[in-house]
Amino acid sequence: MIVDVLRNLLLAPLELIFEVVFTIAFNITHSEGVALIVLSFVVSTLVLPIYMRAEKLEQEQRLKEQKLSPVVEHIKRTFKGDEKHMMLAAYYRQNHYNPLSQLKSSISILLQIPFFMAAYDLLGVRASDRFSGTGGNMFAFDLGAPDGLFTVGNISINALPILMTLINFLSCYIYTKDLPLKKSFQTYLLTLFFLIALYNSPSVLVIYWTLNNVYSLIKTIVLKNIRSKKRVAKKAKHSAVADNKIAIWFNSLFEREPNAYVFVLAMAFMSVLTGLLIPLTYLSASPEEFINISDPQNPLHYLMSSFFVAVGFFIVWPSVFYFLAKPKIRNVFSILAIGMSVASAVNYLFFGTETGTINTALVFDRELSYSVLQKAQNLLVVIFILIAFVVLYKYKKIITITFIAGILTVLTISAVDAWKVQETYTSALEHIQDYKDEDAPRIMLSSTGENVMVIMLDRAVSGYIPYIFNEFPELEEQFDGFIYYPNCTSFGQNTLKTTSALFGGYEYTPERMDARTDETLAEKHDEALKVLPKLFSDQGYGITLMDLPFPGWSWAGDYSSFKEIDNCYSYHATNLLNGDVENRRTHNLFMYSIFRCSPLCLQELIYDSGDYLSFRKDDFNRNDMMEHFKVLENLEEMTQISSEYPGYLFLINNETTHDVMSTVTFNNYDPYDPQDFEEGYWISNGIDRLYLEDGYQVATYESLVIALRELGGYLDYLREIGVYDNTRIIIVSDHGTKLVLFEELFFSQINVEWYNCLLMVKDFDSEGFATDDTFMTNADVPVIATNGIIDAPVNPYTGNPIDSDLKSGDLYISYSMDQDEDTWNPNYNSGNAFAYTADTVWFKLINGNIYEPDNWVLVDGPGQ
Repeated sequence: MIVDVLRNLLLAPLELIFEVVFTIAFNITHSEGVALIVLSFVVSTLVLPIYMRAEKLEQEQRLKEQKLSPVVEHIKRTFKGDEKHMMLAAYYRQNHYNPLSQLKSSISILLQIPFFMAAYDLLGVRASDRFSGTGGNMFAFDLGAPDGLFTVGNISINALPILMTLINFLSCYIYTKDLPLKKSFQTYLLTLFFLIALYNSPSVLVIYWTLNNVYSLIKTIVLKNIRSKKRVAKKAKHSAVADNKIAIWFNSLFEREPNAYVFVLAMAFMSVLTGLLIPLTYLSASPEEFINISDPQNPLHYLMSSFFVAVGFFIVWPSVFYFLAKPKIRNVFSILAIGMSVASAVNYLFFGTETGTINTALVFDRELSYSVLQKAQNLLVVIFILIAFVVLYKYKKIITITFIAGILTVLTISAVDAWKVQETYTSALEHIQDYKDEDAPRIMLSSTGENVMVIMLDRAVSGYIPYIFNEFPELEEQFDGFIYYPNCTSFGQNTLKTTSALFGGYEYTPERMDARTDETLAEKHDEALKVLPKLFSDQGYGITLMDLPFPGWSWAGDYSSFKEIDNCYSYHATNLLNGDVENRRTHNLFMYSIFRCSPLCLQELIYDSGDYLSFRKDDFNRNDMMEHFKVLENLEEMTQISSEYPGYLFLINNETTHDVMSTVTFNNYDPYDPQDFEEGYWISNGIDRLYLEDGYQVATYESLVIALRELGGYLDYLREIGVYDNTRIIIVSDHGTKLVLFEELFFSQINVEWYNCLLMVKDFDSEGFATDDTFMTNADVPVIATNGIIDAPVNPYTGNPIDSDLKSGDLYISYSMDQDEDTWNPNYNSGNAFAYTADTVWFKLINGNIYEPDNWVLVDGPGQ
């Protein structure tokens, strides 16, 4: 833990800067080689002032030691033991010198260590695969491995580290030409250390460090020519009076430099704002989403990274620059720190707040876009704040009190949010054994009996199906036997309001659930999810449940209420098959705070389509889609044939089509290679063409393509193992999404795209692929699933028949232009009825055709 804290304080901020600089340079140049050169130049230039200041301190220290040296040597020759130590102490005290001050002579070397370690960790260890197999558009060898440019016999020789060392020796010779032997030896020894440490390192790291050394060599030559030793000696003479014991120097620092109070407080405010408040606000909105049932960890552990990285980023390293700077420069630092802190708070509270839904990888469901007017307004506010604090800077006491109050306020709010997260985690742990996965997920199917599969693809867009099947005709053969129902609607715009009806039937539409005022939503939703498992279990079927939506009315997925059902097995497959989400969240969390505090004109740059300027784009998939895709990819491996039961029911929810992203061209079909959306393209259904214009339209299309192609492969596997014909398969989505793409569904009063859910059904022994315009809803799923298997099915919990009779009456559907968090989050729907936004209106759907505008009748509410 101590090592992690030190790494986050000292190295992680530097690595973050490396990542940001490299990624911005690469996004502009599209060349790893050029980006590497830019990274070396920018970082070397940024640290140049502190290196120059450190070298001045070293020179002053050496001059002072030279001045004291004759007397010191005399005392050492003349006196011995305690008398010698007393004489030396008295002499040092008279000359305001402390032996610990010798550390000043090594400041520049000490500063190199964290920069080297950060570069080594990032380029040499964690992200070397970013360059594997490539020469970075500039080099003729693999940058992700040692260069091995020469071979002597069977021995491969790496030339780059040797070249780097030769440059280092030349730089050392010029730098230490007039220095004592001890200092020269120390510098040459460090050069040999770098040779040994980097000899077998990836070429990218050696090139980066070599470029740094070239920069340092040029700097040394230039400074040697312009520096006047006489002037340095004079400055050292004037500054010698202030040179005292290190403890006294440190304790008196604030007294001699009153602006340091203001600087440190401003930076402390930024640390708690970006390291605590913003991350906790995000985590506390829905803590359950961050608890992996298979390996539960407290979501607060993410603060270990975000907080200490923030402290390192805003306090530790800025303080190094601040305390090595001259007093006038410190004033500038203080003013900038104050202005930045206040502007960051204003940006976070008042600008860029309408960014849409965000997932657990801190990626929004849509690309960010701000108007020129919004950016200009925000920029004017930031400039006004900076000017205001230039004027108000003299009122340091008021500023100090204000920042102390701000820090205390942020800490208080953060403590409340942290308590909320802790309470959620504690509650989850109390029930963890009730719904923790014990085994690897299994899908049991019968080769002789009848199987039923309900595959829910969250937010899958029905309107894309004709275009996808036309663009990829092989799907029609794979989906042989399916009927596609385009005239299909859901009863809400989000998963929370739609899945109860999907799994339980028409008794569980939102208005009917709201009408049962004596029961909680949690009880009614679990009841709906259990309808099919209970019915099939009573028929002797085996039941497999996988990643169902909100069992236990919980993000984590509490299946404890399903224990009453015999032969029922539940799995959190996404958790068990998930990839490296921890590193992605850890990186993105602090960068999300920076993003929220930044001016709008910089937010799109920082967000970087959800990568947050990450160095390793291949490792940091833009969202959670790949975690859900892994489940589809592993369906074959999870499937087993069994004769233990006469048949099997399999229910699954998969969100590959929910956390969407743009993928590669489909000819190669590599869903693990996310691509930046640059321009749209045309798709065709064989009759009409449709232009996918924005990134969200493209991403929703491509995500559904890879989901269907993966399912198509699974259907082929079911044929191979002989269970396709005796398996009824229902592919359905809980709702659609707003695309503003299908004109036939976009009316003046309502965008029906939200409700046009996917429904495709394959019955036993069916053949061919057909389209049926019969009016359907996703509440028909229980009727379809039980048809011909259970005679006159009855809801085991209400005693009412399971049929579609209610579909022939008036159907009431709520619509909201503003999908706030309280509409989709179970935490904000904890009562007996759903929460609705202020702009929610109700429509009555009549005449069984969603494509007719007149069929959507605006009403005051259900029953009107």
